[in-house]
Amino acid sequence: MRHMRSTLRITTMDKVTNKEILEQTGLPSMEDLLIRKNLRWTGHLMRIPPDRLPKQVLYSQLSSGHRKRGRPRFRKDTIKRNLKLRDIKTDSWISLSQQRDTWRAIVK
Repeated sequence: MRHMRSTLRITTMDKVTNKEILEQTGLPSMEDLLIRKNLRWTGHLMRIPPDRLPKQVLYSQLSSGHRKRGRPRFRKDTIKRNLKLRDIKTDSWISLSQQRDTWRAIVK
């Protein structure tokens, strides 16, 4: 954001929000890029065989013990939230993710 502000010759005294700067430049926000990245990874996870470790970890639960403190990086509820933000139906996303070109076009 600092480089975009300097390119547009906007100082901190001008009181222009980051959202306004992103609209002026036509660039997506960091949150949008993160959602896109997570959904692309989700599509990859849905296409890999069920015996692979990443897919097993996504669908697994702890039998005993505790998780570390803090926000988990990637969970099923994160996937649902990202699907909702992108207006993708939660009942058909698994079948859509099996078609790689279609999924990438939707996520983009």
